[in-house]
Amino acid sequence: MVKLFKRLKDLLEANITDLINRAEDPEKMLNLYIERAAEELKEFNVQVNRAVADELTLRRKIESTEKEIASWAAQAKVAVQQGRDDLARVALERKQEAQLNLESYRAQLAEQQKVVAELRENYRLLEEKLRRAKEERDQLVIRKRRAEALKEASEAVQQVAGTSALADFDRMREKVERLEAEARAGTLSLGSSLEDEFAQLEKAARQKSVEEELARLKEELKKN
Repeated sequence: MVKLFKRLKDLLEANITDLINRAEDPEKMLNLYIERAAEELKEFNVQVNRAVADELTLRRKIESTEKEIASWAAQAKVAVQQGRDDLARVALERKQEAQLNLESYRAQLAEQQKVVAELRENYRLLEEKLRRAKEERDQLVIRKRRAEALKEASEAVQQVAGTSALADFDRMREKVERLEAEARAGTLSLGSSLEDEFAQLEKAARQKSVEEELARLKEELKKN
């Protein structure tokens, strides 16, 4: 029982962080340790219950022996009253044996009560340690999951940043911008051509007007 108590105590007092560092799957290993500790505590509780049962047995023996002593005393008295000293001696001898047993049982009961009290206190302490271990397990599991999530997010960002996907994206943006520039250049070119044509038309119109006016002037001079 002492060995069992030591194993459970050592397990619950172990550095859980060190256990995580040595474990392939921290969450799985933490659950395993807690389950093992709970099983050890359950077995220790069996030992406590047995000690309590032994205490009750001693109490029953004390009660039974006290009745036995009273019975032998009564029988010795009856034997004396009937003049049977031989029977009275036997009854008194049995009474003395029962008294010795009673003293032994009472001494054992006192010792057993101390053992039961100590076992119950140790069980309470171990139960409290297990409760704290479970709380720490839950906190460590949350921290572990949060760390894993952050790590995965960081790796995802690094992976995206390190791939050619963004470079391809940049090339497509440059291509679109180049197409837009070409389109704007084409529009400007088209506008210039139209303006030139209109200018040519206006120039031709002016030349025609000059020629017509020159012809009229010549006609007028001929008439004079």
